[in-house]
Amino acid sequence: MNRVFLAARSTGVGLSPARNMRALWNTFQQIYRYRELLREIVHRDLSATHARHGFGGIWVYLHPLVIVGTYLLVFGFVLGSKIAVTGEFPGDYPGYILAGLVPWLMMQAAIVRGPSALISSANLVKQVVFPIEVLPIASVIAATIPHLPSLGLVMVYKLFVGGLGWIVILLPIVFVIHFILAIGLSFALAAITPFFRDLRDIVIVFTSVVMYLMPTVYLPDWMPRILRPIIYLNPFSYVVWVYQDVLFFGMFRHPYAWLVTLVFALLALGLGYRIFEKLKPYYGNAL
Repeated sequence: MNRVFLAARSTGVGLSPARNMRALWNTFQQIYRYRELLREIVHRDLSATHARHGFGGIWVYLHPLVIVGTYLLVFGFVLGSKIAVTGEFPGDYPGYILAGLVPWLMMQAAIVRGPSALISSANLVKQVVFPIEVLPIASVIAATIPHLPSLGLVMVYKLFVGGLGWIVILLPIVFVIHFILAIGLSFALAAITPFFRDLRDIVIVFTSVVMYLMPTVYLPDWMPRILRPIIYLNPFSYVVWVYQDVLFFGMFRHPYAWLVTLVFALLALGLGYRIFEKLKPYYGNAL
């Protein structure tokens, strides 16, 4: 475990723009260079779990839709029926929930998979010639794909109930930033877990709790004033606000959130990738 702290310390605090841009460039190079390998790993990951099931791979996409539908029923149509639409809260409550909840579930799935990226493929990690950098990237892709139908559901719902604003054209950019952030966190979590196996359980608990500490199912003003700073100190709140701007408000309602999310993503990738590379010589022994 001491190696982890020494490696993290040697990478600096992650604020170097040059180092972060190199990490970004190296990551996209890995994605392009090993695109066929990534496709094979992701396909195997998504199909293996339900290979012998009657509905096969349909379950991969059905699970997220059922979870989103459950939250939407409880928070949107049961509790939301008591909430009035005002000038401060345009649109409808179910749409608000979908716009923030679906992106968070997508991020949560990627973060939860991160700690297992290396330990679940120990045999591959121990092969000298295998590019282990693709494993955290593949885990993020495999975690993201099942939630894409749910994201499509958000857009279809908004088209029916009130339409989408022009800002929706920025959704691909938001998605790329989201992807960069998820990969950066996955690199860091995958790197540390072989030396600290409890991290996976900590991450599962954290992601289960943190959903209620950001504006996914309620507005920040609904939280007691004394607890409200927690929302603004939670960096994932800003990711949710960016998606809500695009999919719900249809305008730059939270312009500061865009900058915070971009910086958060670049720092996460820069620091996560550098920790991953620093600890690479030790993975074989730890696994």
